[in-house]
Amino acid sequence: MYQAPPAPDQLQSFLEAYARYVRRILQPTQTEIQSLLQAWQVPEYWVKYKRTHSIPIPTPIRSTMSRIKRPEQVVDKIFRKPKNFPAGLHPKSFQAMNDAIGVRMIVYFLSHLPLIDRELRSSDVVEIVEDDPPMAYMTAHQARSLGLEHLSQEVKESGYRSVHYNLRLTRSRLPPAERPVFELQVRSATMDLWSALEHHLGYKPGRRAHSAAKTQLRILSNNLAAVDEHFNFLYEELSRYQEQSSFETEAPLTPETLPAVLSEVGITCAQRDINNIIKFLLSRGVETGKDLFELATPRRLEILRNTYLSALGRLPVSLEIIATLAALGGAADEAEETQRIKLQIAYRGAWDVIRQEFAGKENEE
Repeated sequence: MYQAPPAPDQLQSFLEAYARYVRRILQPTQTEIQSLLQAWQVPEYWVKYKRTHSIPIPTPIRSTMSRIKRPEQVVDKIFRKPKNFPAGLHPKSFQAMNDAIGVRMIVYFLSHLPLIDRELRSSDVVEIVEDDPPMAYMTAHQARSLGLEHLSQEVKESGYRSVHYNLRLTRSRLPPAERPVFELQVRSATMDLWSALEHHLGYKPGRRAHSAAKTQLRILSNNLAAVDEHFNFLYEELSRYQEQSSFETEAPLTPETLPAVLSEVGITCAQRDINNIIKFLLSRGVETGKDLFELATPRRLEILRNTYLSALGRLPVSLEIIATLAALGGAADEAEETQRIKLQIAYRGAWDVIRQEFAGKENEE
């Protein structure tokens, strides 16, 4: 339905009000959300979901991003959905939008979707908005297979698949009454690939030029859904092997046995780090459990931890322990071991500085 454009003065007043809302409410909230998401991407955050010593820490989150709705998008939404925003170009409209802040979370596998759902429902940092419940854009069968049957389900004609939550921070510098609702979209890496390509093509319901495009999109969506399920099967099989695996000390280290081998010397690893750990150890001549056990003696582990405490005021994380142990091979005595540990700490510190500088430049661009 056509709507006459707003008067310039009315539009200007609305945009100024939204700019103030962005500065006072949305930007501080986005910063707090980003801090929360940053914590969720640290492997140690998920250690509570580690069932046994022989499996790694699950690391579900591949990436996250957030954005604040641009002013023209806010105006466009009000005009496209007048029934949802009866106040029109008034602050009540943007205050009522549940996606003025949008967050996207990409997980690796389908099995990670219920893990995120569980975390959201048990979180004391965010709450799910009860009057606008989550929606799983998938079939009822898919929801049941993932243990997400408690969510409402809807099948999109386009083949789009994702899980949407409307959330509010329960811990914030803003007063409770001013904390905005924000939308979190959670999808697998394969789901995100389909969504990005479909969006780039510009095929949306109501805009498609012919049925052939509609049919092709449905075929692609089904094919990628099958790929998603196959990758998820491989992930679950690996997890099962890790949980049930036993190892021989002289056998080569593998993704199935590495978590159990490391646990024997009190080291926990994250699933996403397994491949890099194995490659790193192999490059240092550590090929078997026996090789690792010869390096990770109780005495060396004690020296390593105490040196980190003395130099940095904290204990080393798992990856630091592994990297530092690998650097100790062939050390003549305890003095040389301590020197190598300090060099490893200095090397890691220099790398962190370089990495932060690159991250800062990327943010500026």
